[in-house]
Amino acid sequence: MIRRLDFEIRHLKRLLGELTPYSIIKKTPLFNWKYFDLDITFPYKWDEEKIPAIFETTVKLERKNPTYLSGWFGGESLVKVDNKPYGEINVYHSMVNLSPFCDNSVHSIKIETVPRTLFGKKEEPLFKEAYLIEFDNEIKKVINYTSNVIKLCEETKNEPLRKKLVELTNQFLYSINNSHSTSHFITKVTENPTIEYDITTTWSTIDFPVSYGITPELKNEILNKFTSYKETIESLNKIFPKIGKVFLVGHAHIDYAWLWPIEETKRKILRTFANAIQLAKRYPYFIFTQSSAQMYEDLEKESPELFKEIKQLIKSGQWEPVGGMWIESDCNIPGTESLIRQFYYGQKYFTQKFGKQSRVCWLPDAFGFSWILPQILKESNIDFFITTKLNWNEANEFPYDLCKWRGIDGSEVIFFSFNNEEGGYGGNISPKTIYSTWNNFKQKDLSSFTMVSVGYGDGGGGPTEEMCENYLVIKRLPDLPVVEFSKVEDFCLNLQKETSKLPVWDNELYLELHRGTLSSQSKIKRLHKKAENAIFETEVLNALFNLEKQSEIDEIWKRILTVEFHDILPGSSIKEVYKETEKTLNKSIHLLNEIPQNIHFDDKENYFTLFNPSSYKQKIRFILPEALTLKFRNKQLNCIKTYDGKYLYALNEYVESLDLIDIKIEKVGKQIQKSFYTDENFENAYIKVQINNDGTFNVYHKKLKKWLFNDRGNVLMLYKDIPYFWENWDIDFHHFKSGHQIKANSVEYVEINNLRKVIRINYKFEETEITQFYILWNDSDILEIKTEINWHHRRSILKAIFPTNVFSRYAKFDIDGGYIIRPTHQNTNFEQARFEVMAQRWVNLSEYDFGVSLINDGKYGHGVSNSTISLTLIKAGIYPDFFSDEGRHEFSYAIKPNEKEDIVEITKTAEIFNRPLKVFRGRTKENFPRLQLSKENFRILSFRRTEKGYVLRIVEIAGSSGKLKVSLKNTNISKVYLTNILEEVKKELETKDNSFELNFKPFKIYTILIK
Repeated sequence: MIRRLDFEIRHLKRLLGELTPYSIIKKTPLFNWKYFDLDITFPYKWDEEKIPAIFETTVKLERKNPTYLSGWFGGESLVKVDNKPYGEINVYHSMVNLSPFCDNSVHSIKIETVPRTLFGKKEEPLFKEAYLIEFDNEIKKVINYTSNVIKLCEETKNEPLRKKLVELTNQFLYSINNSHSTSHFITKVTENPTIEYDITTTWSTIDFPVSYGITPELKNEILNKFTSYKETIESLNKIFPKIGKVFLVGHAHIDYAWLWPIEETKRKILRTFANAIQLAKRYPYFIFTQSSAQMYEDLEKESPELFKEIKQLIKSGQWEPVGGMWIESDCNIPGTESLIRQFYYGQKYFTQKFGKQSRVCWLPDAFGFSWILPQILKESNIDFFITTKLNWNEANEFPYDLCKWRGIDGSEVIFFSFNNEEGGYGGNISPKTIYSTWNNFKQKDLSSFTMVSVGYGDGGGGPTEEMCENYLVIKRLPDLPVVEFSKVEDFCLNLQKETSKLPVWDNELYLELHRGTLSSQSKIKRLHKKAENAIFETEVLNALFNLEKQSEIDEIWKRILTVEFHDILPGSSIKEVYKETEKTLNKSIHLLNEIPQNIHFDDKENYFTLFNPSSYKQKIRFILPEALTLKFRNKQLNCIKTYDGKYLYALNEYVESLDLIDIKIEKVGKQIQKSFYTDENFENAYIKVQINNDGTFNVYHKKLKKWLFNDRGNVLMLYKDIPYFWENWDIDFHHFKSGHQIKANSVEYVEINNLRKVIRINYKFEETEITQFYILWNDSDILEIKTEINWHHRRSILKAIFPTNVFSRYAKFDIDGGYIIRPTHQNTNFEQARFEVMAQRWVNLSEYDFGVSLINDGKYGHGVSNSTISLTLIKAGIYPDFFSDEGRHEFSYAIKPNEKEDIVEITKTAEIFNRPLKVFRGRTKENFPRLQLSKENFRILSFRRTEKGYVLRIVEIAGSSGKLKVSLKNTNISKVYLTNILEEVKKELETKDNSFELNFKPFKIYTILIK
């Protein structure tokens, strides 16, 4: 019986298809166009190099019937009416409603077309056709209503209802006496979508005549019978009442870059927003939600008129800026301060332009979420977090759609997710979307309603007119959940009222997919890390010397934040995106390096200035291209010529955090201690390094009398990388089956002196070459591995493997504002799925009195399995950028043993490894402020100067509580306030002698305004 009903439903669609031609009153071809300055008519093949292509015409729109522009111009198209962005034409929006312009006047039509599909695939640049179509709105509504009933038949699990709906719809459609005489029937077939295949795929095709319109008699018959049919259908609500409620959010998820460059994104924004504005004007119940301050800024520049209309819709409640972020950022790779600035600049923009902040973080598509995020959200006045991405988990279903997400510091936000099987966050307003969203909602015991976002994304134009019409029908159909348009924030506030006892998820939100995005496009990731470091340094110097460049720095911040979009920084975009991203980051770093040149450095012939941009004091070590005799406080610095022809300077003295010191250039001749080459062991007072012929090594800790590794460490392994679906996104578990070791071709000393020893290891396999330098300082227990790679492999992963002698069931991973503890075992499916995880700058594996840390300066993909630590160096997939990471790479990582696990010491080492001393020519005599913290369990996230005063942001990194004293010498402190990250005052702190105290808690971020 069920199978028979399925056939009945297919039959109903074909019956309904016969009514479609009667909805068209008139169809007029628009033959006369200009292509730029050339007169043309369709079909016309145009030059795909000139984009966007511009087509223009004028048309008189009569005040008669609802009138639409239909056509295909050769790709995604923006439609302008009277030179104003109005709508779009693409595969999902095949027509533009021109009815508001039907005033018996002549109007200009302008089409701007890019020869691409929604997802970047090339489209034939062919202007195929253009028509004005007048519709009979009443017949259109009959067709739409009946179509939704048929879709309800397809989706409902209630068999008695399904049977009844099929029966009633059969009766209605069969009762309509539309003529089937051959002479009449053949005039309707070309507009019947259900027989298009039948009439276009035969050996020889027929050129059918066409007639439009409907006789008054047939129209009256259809409407009268439809009225009875509709009443009967809706009476079924008494027998099959609605259960549950689904709130609808109009939306268009636009990837800021992905399979298209950013310039095309700006056109997608214009097309999509123009369409949404027109829907809001036509349907008073329609509400559109859109994230990303960057997109609104783009729109304001491109079309101030549309931007003004959006502001009006925000005031009237039909448009909602959501998310509170500058862009829908990746949440793994950016550092803590970058994530903070996403919300700082995003919320500031929303407040300035729209008069309101967002209370909802909207990240439906990012690839996992750091444990630091809930605290940042709460500090940004955000109480709700929405994603759908965890539904993509490949192994384990995330247990909640609704819970409290507790962050590393204990901050909590309400987590919400929805699971729509018809397009995910790009849903339809259809029985399938509504049913699947409600049926998949896991926690109906906690909430009687859920939510789904509807609208085609990525240039698809968002919701359609058909969706808005469907909404009116679905509201009246039986069995389906109640539907209602809503703002996201209103939905969340309603959710908050109904959810007093939520379960708690106290951990990161790990996505069991797209693990490769921690490593793909690693050159861009490292360049981004350099930009993060550069902007930190420049902001500090701007504050210390009152350079008044903060507004310029703010603009550079926004460029960097845009790069952090969740398909750019993770490495999942096309090559054109990365060419532009590389330019953006290099330009940002260049501009940031120029700003400190405004510091008044004098006496450049006789002095250098060293600046310590790290949170901790560090020894004097720096490199210059020239050999000089240098002194600090009358102590001469060691000067060594390095293996690469530069000059290394060092002294066993320290530069304090964020401090600057003078280094004097002596007028006497240069004194260089030459490197000497012997066969002595690669060791110092702390560790001994045993180098093997294959390039691997082991490290012996002299005090503990223990070897760090089980036989050898830094085993370079090459794996085949052939994911089952998402090339540059994924690393699949089965890649471990294919690995083989890359062995060294040569091992040689290149530098030995009283400061350090350096060994060079060369590898060559097929077309790829690797050079590593093992660097051991005489006064340190750290072994640095400086790496240069000329990479020429595809579908390959390169990892460094460290099988340690540490036995621990848990490892610690840096998240840049504390650490996360993850199991090293694979007891359950959950642990087994986490074979590749994020760490920012270090991973530590420790027993009670012995451990190993792996430190890096721009790598993020790690693994710890039992006692083995791995670091992904390169992942080279082939889609969407076939040559991703081809070419040269430079980066460093390091091994550090520890006696007792000391998070502060590990963090200090990683901080200095990532932020070495900076050198400026000359010296400054300015009496700049000197910042001091009384405890070392804090990192300085930022220190800047605004019109309000100094803004200091710090984070507790070890997991302790207590009291911190902060001093700012060489300045006069009048007031100190504890604020949130938006710099809204929480409370005033007492000050004394240019210092103040702060009671701190584990892993908390503190933002302090100092006046």
